[in-house]
Amino acid sequence: MPTQTSQTRAALEAAVLDLTDEQIVEAITKVDVEVRRTRHERERDTWPQEASRNLLAALALRLERGRVKPRSA
Repeated sequence: MPTQTSQTRAALEAAVLDLTDEQIVEAITKVDVEVRRTRHERERDTWPQEASRNLLAALALRLERGRVKPRSA
């Protein structure tokens, strides 16, 4: 029996897959002050595009590791 993906899940996946690297970087940078600060520091050490690639590589590494507990407030 073939597995069917729900329409809403498929639509969400399509929307995310359509995002550009820069859109992902900007979204993450807007959400987390520490990421924004360290990305800007990295941009001073290298090219801005390299800093964005570094952020995306770190995101991929984080996703490979699976879920983590949220930070306590």
